[in-house]
Amino acid sequence: MADIVTTGQTSLPAEDVIVRAVQFFATENWRPTTQSQRTATFQGKPPIPWLMLLLTVLGFVACIVPGIILYIMVLRKMLRFQNLVVTANPLPPCSTEVVLQYPEQAGKLAGRFLAALPPLNS
Repeated sequence: MADIVTTGQTSLPAEDVIVRAVQFFATENWRPTTQSQRTATFQGKPPIPWLMLLLTVLGFVACIVPGIILYIMVLRKMLRFQNLVVTANPLPPCSTEVVLQYPEQAGKLAGRFLAALPPLNS
């Protein structure tokens, strides 16, 4: 599963974008793992879709074999830690380009973060 890359621009300096990213994603259960002046990496587990959880339980109830297959194929894959990377690149004169690299399950969260940043004043 490939990561998705989204970019946006803001009027904040690059250091302030990273500070806001750490505050935002830490409250959303993504643990900061590395941080520098222009980059922050977060590690987390996206929520398991209810449908996949229900199908796995039904697989165990119906017969052990389908439940085991669903567990191995779906849930174990979803329970792995995934990375979310925020990169802030300064642009002249006083703006910043924000690049987010995230797994598909964190798409709404990444969109909310970009929407929370102040827009670029033209």
